[in-house]
Amino acid sequence: MTALGASLAEMAVLLLAAGAAGFFAAGALHPAGSAHRAERIGWGVCLGLAFLSGAALLASLGGPHPRVGLAILAVAGAAAGRLLAPRGPASMPPPAGRHRAAHTLLGLTAAAGVLLYALRAVIRPMWSIDFLAIWGLKGRTIFAAGAIPRWLSDPRLAGFSHPEYPLGLPLLYAGASGVIGRWDDQALALLFPAFQIATLAVLFGWLRRRGAGRGVTLAAVALLALFEPLYSGFLTGMADVPLSVAVLLVGTALSDAMDGTDSRALARLAVASLLASSVKNEGLFLASAAAAVAILAPRGAADRSRRLQAAAAAILPAASLTIVVRAVRGAAPLRDFDFGLLAPSRLGEFLARAAEAVSADAHVAARSWIFPASIAVLVLAGRRASWAGRLLWLAGAALAVYLALPAFAVLGPEWLAETTLFRTAAALVPLAAAGIAGRLSGPGSGKRETGNEEHQSDAGAGPVSA
Repeated sequence: MTALGASLAEMAVLLLAAGAAGFFAAGALHPAGSAHRAERIGWGVCLGLAFLSGAALLASLGGPHPRVGLAILAVAGAAAGRLLAPRGPASMPPPAGRHRAAHTLLGLTAAAGVLLYALRAVIRPMWSIDFLAIWGLKGRTIFAAGAIPRWLSDPRLAGFSHPEYPLGLPLLYAGASGVIGRWDDQALALLFPAFQIATLAVLFGWLRRRGAGRGVTLAAVALLALFEPLYSGFLTGMADVPLSVAVLLVGTALSDAMDGTDSRALARLAVASLLASSVKNEGLFLASAAAAVAILAPRGAADRSRRLQAAAAAILPAASLTIVVRAVRGAAPLRDFDFGLLAPSRLGEFLARAAEAVSADAHVAARSWIFPASIAVLVLAGRRASWAGRLLWLAGAALAVYLALPAFAVLGPEWLAETTLFRTAAALVPLAAAGIAGRLSGPGSGKRETGNEEHQSDAGAGPVSA
């Protein structure tokens, strides 16, 4: 076996071990039974990767070696999953025999998408500029120093590496490298197919549990697996892929919490909020947007108490993490943006920049018009389903902000639109895919699991279809 092959095998074993630990820990967030099994796998992968980040954080604070730290977190997570496991198993009906060949083909297509992304990811060391200057630089520095150096938060010394960005992804790099004992940014690329697998598992499991047809669900999973604008060699190493799964976790958990599908929906939303805000600054905004969706939802969609609980579960963990991080490292301004343009004295300048931003956004959209056009057609083709529509509202709110931000870019609207708009919008596609597939499946299901019984909480909800 070549040196690269050995490194990839070692990383694969580590990811399997971390995923298994996360799967056991996810028992605290998902009821037992086949209805939640696929989601639990996806959540397990995310929690396992979070354990790796946590192991690096513990080591940086003077704690044990990342290997020991990972073992401690894995044992603690498994114990929590065992002790806090919710009661009331939910079962998924067996798939019908109809269209079995088509379903198998779609499943194989999704598997091929994962394999293709894995090949794109590991074909060479991670190479994007943002990886080299931001995420990878921080991760390698933390790994080499065994700590989080102060200069990483000093804009005078590390302004180019964005000290205002969260450290979740760099800590993941440092944790994985600490466990295997070396820095290998080609083997580390396997983290990104793991994120993709988690995304696809959550998408499949959530849609099936909420009543989406098997064919529509598998089609959504297969198309997403082949979505190269997100699962590309260029984005491998950057935070967009991790953010995309974190946002999907936020959206699905938000919908579950508003419908009260099970006793752990609010806990999932709180954990998803924490994960999203630890990856990128956008995570805090998306948690805030999720809270707004919960509060502003029509009264018939969920009762007031449930909506307020969902809003609190969405915003409080993300806000708390942000406050703690800023208290420790100090304020770090968003150096790419000038929000002073909103001052009344600069109204004329702001309006000119806004017009330039609209032009820049339109130019980017025109080059990739097939994607927004396809999404618009699919949304219009679907039927109203509040449990799925919430995800589209969340995606739409994020996209609206992404379209507006170029007006505030220090280097000009055209620069920000050209360099970030397409890839940041691509990170919303898993969330949109879940919402669109839910609408295409019809009114859907808003089940609340109580004991061994399941009660419909949404009018017109139907059983899980084949």
